[in-house]
Amino acid sequence: MKKNDLAEEAIQTNTVLLPGGNKQLEHLLDRNIFKGIRTLIIGPGCELVAFRLGEYFPDIKIIADDYDSVMHIKMKMKDDEKVKVKLMDYARTDFENEHFDLIYAQGSISIPEKKNITKELKRILKSQGLFCAGEIVSLKEPVPGFVADIWERSGLDPIPSSEIKKYYEAKGFEVLSEKDLSDTLKDFYEKIRNIVAKVSKDEKEADKKYFSRLKHESHAYLKLGGDKYIGFKSLIMRKLI
Repeated sequence: MKKNDLAEEAIQTNTVLLPGGNKQLEHLLDRNIFKGIRTLIIGPGCELVAFRLGEYFPDIKIIADDYDSVMHIKMKMKDDEKVKVKLMDYARTDFENEHFDLIYAQGSISIPEKKNITKELKRILKSQGLFCAGEIVSLKEPVPGFVADIWERSGLDPIPSSEIKKYYEAKGFEVLSEKDLSDTLKDFYEKIRNIVAKVSKDEKEADKKYFSRLKHESHAYLKLGGDKYIGFKSLIMRKLI
């Protein structure tokens, strides 16, 4: 099982193999607020999200910021002509102003570039357009060293759970619904641990840093008390004028 074949496991089990699992998409679908044509999905691992949203929106774009992820997504989505996949910096896209009716991000923008990414997403989202964001958040401050190490290895810069709504409101979004999905993380990390355990020794050696990080993260969350500090929230927002 290679690095990007984690998505294959997701397809086979009909599970979004990301923090939040299927619950973030369900949070959005339960709102019954679908209007428009164009949707943007940010980040790898969202193939199942694209399949589901394709039932509502005729024009779907997926962007990822590394070449391997883009090629893997294209391979998975090759039979769906309405979905287009592009390599793009999340903070500097080449889309026109007010282009999308819906933007969806699941665990992909809780990173140090978040401020610039949020500004860019607001630019390309239509007035009154919807933004569904799934965010890794910190449940307690300050976090212990092993949690800080997880975030540093993963390139994450989470906002405290109590401040995430205020953050987006200050950026010009109205938060329509906020849902704590922290309880999905145990299942997520158990699946990651089990998948990594199936990977052959040669494949682990070929991408030692990546699989070492996954093993470390799952162990820290499941065994060292990371669940007390690491959370996940889904927010459904509307861009204000």
